[in-house]
Amino acid sequence: MSDSTSNLATLELVSIQYEITRSLNANTDFRPLCRKYMETCIRRLSVKAAYLYIPRKLAGDLFTTEEVVCNDWGRISMPSITACNPEQVSAINLFFKQIFRTQPTDYVVSKQIIHQNTFYHIFAFSNQAIFVLERIDKSLPPQVINAITPAVKDLFYACRSSLQHTQMVNEVERRKQAEHQLTYIAFHDELTGLPNRTRLINELNQQIEQCSSNAFSGALIYIDLDGFRDINDSLGHHVGDNLLCQVAQRLQLICKQHEILGRFSGDEFVILCPSQLNLKIYIDEFLRQINQCFTTNYLIDKRSIDVNASIGVTYFSANSSDAYTVFMQGDLAMSKAKTATGTCAVFYQQDMEKQTRRRYLLDTDMRKALTQNDFFMVAQPQVDDNGHIIGAELLIRWNHSELGNIAPMEFIGIAEKTGFIIPLGEWIFEQACLCIKSLQALSLTKPITLAINLSAKQFYQADLIERITAIINKHQITVCNIELELTESAMLEDVDLAVAKITALKKIGFEVSIDDFGTGYSSLSYLKHLPVDKIKIDRSFVTLIDKRDDSRAIVEATMLIARTFNLDLIAEGVETEAEVNTLKALGCKAFQGYFYYKPISINDFFLLVTEQYTLK
Repeated sequence: MSDSTSNLATLELVSIQYEITRSLNANTDFRPLCRKYMETCIRRLSVKAAYLYIPRKLAGDLFTTEEVVCNDWGRISMPSITACNPEQVSAINLFFKQIFRTQPTDYVVSKQIIHQNTFYHIFAFSNQAIFVLERIDKSLPPQVINAITPAVKDLFYACRSSLQHTQMVNEVERRKQAEHQLTYIAFHDELTGLPNRTRLINELNQQIEQCSSNAFSGALIYIDLDGFRDINDSLGHHVGDNLLCQVAQRLQLICKQHEILGRFSGDEFVILCPSQLNLKIYIDEFLRQINQCFTTNYLIDKRSIDVNASIGVTYFSANSSDAYTVFMQGDLAMSKAKTATGTCAVFYQQDMEKQTRRRYLLDTDMRKALTQNDFFMVAQPQVDDNGHIIGAELLIRWNHSELGNIAPMEFIGIAEKTGFIIPLGEWIFEQACLCIKSLQALSLTKPITLAINLSAKQFYQADLIERITAIINKHQITVCNIELELTESAMLEDVDLAVAKITALKKIGFEVSIDDFGTGYSSLSYLKHLPVDKIKIDRSFVTLIDKRDDSRAIVEATMLIARTFNLDLIAEGVETEAEVNTLKALGCKAFQGYFYYKPISINDFFLLVTEQYTLK
């Protein structure tokens, strides 16, 4: 070969090597990079096809299912569809297996395998990548193999960098999506997809700030569905959930002028109306549209459901203190609306401000009162038909340092709404344990049962049993003389869970009674499923039972139920001798009420039982 011919051949090799290597600079994305590189190889080396194999553990989820081949490696080929799959050739497959078992290295191993007049030039970068060139009838010259080997190594490095870049980009994208999803979850209601309480509070605070710049007022509309719990209890939670979604859809249709509709909690919706000039005219028209959302029944599971709503309306401006105050005002106005019949709207008035401030004050002071021991317990004795004490209901009282005695219905209602009922309920249970321990130390001749109320929120705590057990262990007592009172409506929130909870409580040793029996919904149909020990006849059926035939009939039916299910029974709220005589005539043998005893101090209660049940 002449020098000129040799020089031309050398230049050709350099040109091939340069162009193949240069093709890697065209793209940083993995697939376009590989495609450009393979196209260049096919064109400059006159090969039929090119294949690149990468382990999926390096490539992540880059390969499709069709691209995954032997031993969990992914393959990219050019052209995309070829007549042959190299990895299926036995000699190539054997070589691949050898490569798969090698340790990572920093050099390229090349090998040629001939199969049915097809030449396969294989370049392996240990167990990290394999590149195959397929050529018909004629192999690539050794000098070409030597010339392109560095370019193949560059391909492997470029693929590695591209994959790392792609994986990093994908990871960043996944994190962004996850953050977006978490943000969405944090600020939206899972059931309806509407803004949730947190988002509404943020939005309202922003709108209050905007009022200072335009000098206009906005409005908050607080909507509560009437009788929603009854629908849930009687028709099932799936119907209740479906109803909430349909209500949300109807309300969303009327929110067209930058109003923000959200689900505040449970069956409560809130609409924030932006500040504007003719606010009253706008609100009056908007309330008319809200009313129309409840004039037509809702159709769920081929069942027509009539729903009314109680609506509270309050205005906010730059002078509003914060979102929480505005929501409290709307809630208070909504509560006033509940006293009316049908769908009704009530506007917040200034004279309600005192009630709002009082609720805020009590909510704040309750937390201080618990740490400062301002709460105390009293006992209302329970007696048998001979007037002998058989137990007592322990009742919480609060003597406020400035406001005096606060009615339990008032501060317990606030505690229920704010969630403070959880620590308050635990404190009450601990006091019951202390009382039982003191009673057990008196060596009475007859066991005395102490009853305490357990709120629905406390009852449905996931760790209720663990919390109660910890307090029992702390005071080293037996709880067979502690009775836990649960309202009927609380038990019916989730009957299956209630059964499991009550069973666990009874296993510890508690007695469980149904408080306010007969005031809930579908009580008779559910009673047979609840493993309770006692029924408390609600005071509303006891009052004037001697004069009201309807109350007498209800109590008679309740006593029949108690006998049928072998349950104890006690009448509460007994205040007159006539009521006592009527209840005794019906067969009632246990009583609680002012006719026998008003609530008394714990020490006075201990003196009473000591006088009755200690050996003289």
